[in-house]
Amino acid sequence: MGSFQSKFQEALRRRLFPNAPLHLKQIARAIGRSENTVTRWWRGETRIAGDDLFRIARYLVDRGDGTFLREIFDDLLPTERPQSDAEEKALELLYELMRRMNTPEGGGDRSSWVTAEGEIVRAVAGHADYVRRSLRLSHSEADLPSYAIRVLGWIALTVRADDNTAIIRHDGRRVAPLAAERICAWLDDHADRISHVRRLIHLDQTWVEAHHTNAAAAAAIARIAYILRIPRRPWVIRPLPLDSISDPLLARLLRAYNQSPDRLIHAAAEFGAFTTSNLFGGSDENEVVSHHVATGFGFDTSHVIGMNILARADTDYARMVHARIVRTRREGPNYNELVGTIDDRHVRYFNLALPEPGPQGRVLTSTVMLECERVSA
Repeated sequence: MGSFQSKFQEALRRRLFPNAPLHLKQIARAIGRSENTVTRWWRGETRIAGDDLFRIARYLVDRGDGTFLREIFDDLLPTERPQSDAEEKALELLYELMRRMNTPEGGGDRSSWVTAEGEIVRAVAGHADYVRRSLRLSHSEADLPSYAIRVLGWIALTVRADDNTAIIRHDGRRVAPLAAERICAWLDDHADRISHVRRLIHLDQTWVEAHHTNAAAAAAIARIAYILRIPRRPWVIRPLPLDSISDPLLARLLRAYNQSPDRLIHAAAEFGAFTTSNLFGGSDENEVVSHHVATGFGFDTSHVIGMNILARADTDYARMVHARIVRTRREGPNYNELVGTIDDRHVRYFNLALPEPGPQGRVLTSTVMLECERVSA
């Protein structure tokens, strides 16, 4: 048994020119949709709503074609050939089924994400929950919706049940192109159902609010869509010999470690090193928790302190740091040049990692930043 989408496309294909004298524009005109919208349904680029499927089926029944729904829902309809009244009842039954499938549970607001791949996915338990599950974060206190919007280029969509207002949240500079294409198509498809568009744009750490018609909102999003889909640099770690350290602070930290490793953290505090240093701990050797995050590089640390590193939204960075801290605990001091992306910034830096004694000892990492560039194009 094929999927609903494939069955719908095939059933429609058999009824269109050159297989039949019917054209897409005739269907579009009959059901009050644009030809572009119906074409996207036919190609499988967007999913058809229950109301629209019902209108197409009704149009075909009026033309004497009563088998359209049977071809799509053959496993839900009676096996015997129905009489006209049975066909009518089946049509109404399937309409009600599709209407319920496209209605939010309990009649409440409907939350969705438009992802960087151009998919609209339901966020039944809320936007943050979907990001957490999508990124496989068992626990995180980070602002996950903000991360998905700022860094991944996703678009958050909420349709209010009380007044059919669409609330769209996106970044002011970073909207994934496929996400923008999909939300613009969605706005076009729902032009007769959405009464108003409220757009919330993240710009320079604040939210700016704008109000639009569907067409104006789509045009505004399209204008910024191709500014940036953040290119993520894969992490590259180049080991360096400890005796190659030239930075005075890193050299001083290494000497303090060699002289008295159990006093490393106290020495770092005395040196004023925590502006450019991180401190990690954990209850066992494989757990990595951020006890302190360097304050001198401009990153937001408000949702990082006290959190397991693997719960961070930027999973590439989190996995890299986790592996390095575990290795430092097991193998001892190391010095590296690192190149990659943290949140929305390309970085390159020298990093010295020093462990306290014992399997549960903390790890101090101190950084000399060589490049920290916000990605803006």
